[in-house]
Amino acid sequence: MNRTIRIFSVFIIVPAWILLSCEKNRETEATFFLKADPVKVSPTAAQGSSSHNITDIWLYVDGQFQGAYPIGKLMPVLTKNESVRIEAFAGIKNNGIADTRIPWFLYQKLQYDTLISTGQHIIRPFTFNYNPNVTFSWLEDFEGTAGVTLVKSPVSEVGYALSSAENSFEGKSIEMELNSAQIIAQLESASSYTLPTANSNVYLELNYKCNTKFEVGIFGNGTSEKAAIILNPRETWNKIYIQLSGVVNSEPKAPSYKVYFRMINDGANPKVQLDNIKLLYL
Repeated sequence: MNRTIRIFSVFIIVPAWILLSCEKNRETEATFFLKADPVKVSPTAAQGSSSHNITDIWLYVDGQFQGAYPIGKLMPVLTKNESVRIEAFAGIKNNGIADTRIPWFLYQKLQYDTLISTGQHIIRPFTFNYNPNVTFSWLEDFEGTAGVTLVKSPVSEVGYALSSAENSFEGKSIEMELNSAQIIAQLESASSYTLPTANSNVYLELNYKCNTKFEVGIFGNGTSEKAAIILNPRETWNKIYIQLSGVVNSEPKAPSYKVYFRMINDGANPKVQLDNIKLLYL
């Protein structure tokens, strides 16, 4: 008797999500975790204070953006068990606004080429330096012996005073304060500074503390004052990066500008304290 043997081929169709899940698991297995701790800024003696308000690390792996991670959080680095190039930029709150976090290119990026075993947790310090192409137009930390480069504006009813040691930010700070009979306090830079136009990286760094709102802006010779930002009360010292590009490029333009700080009496014995002023651009 002839028997016919029939062979059946069985094809198993695997859902795509299972394949993707497996691939994802393989990639997860080829990952290590990096934590930036501590995060510092290391300026030269000619670049002023090391105070900073870096809030995030913007991470790139082999040239691809990996994500922006809050300081102190673990950052996953996908390696595929191969050496990778890690680039890290300091991230800030532009104008102090939480919803406008950006990489701050005025600090130089950090770069590492590394091969680290999968699953490792690496904690290492991240120390940023200023970009060597940054121009510092004005520095004032109130520590020098040659005098303060802030002066009382003609419209102001008061000048400034040195803060007491226990109320200063670091070393010496200054303050301006209004009594109940006074309306306006304003300080301005003693000199004018030429600032680049068509440039988004013109900034004013500042440490401040205040019990009232105050305005920061610029004005040129023969031009009216242009407000860049109004800062809200802060009970403790705060570091901010104020973007001046918008007001520098707005009309009317001037060949050079002074920076001003203005406070209006709101009936609450208003006082503003300032330290570590840096006018800089890239």
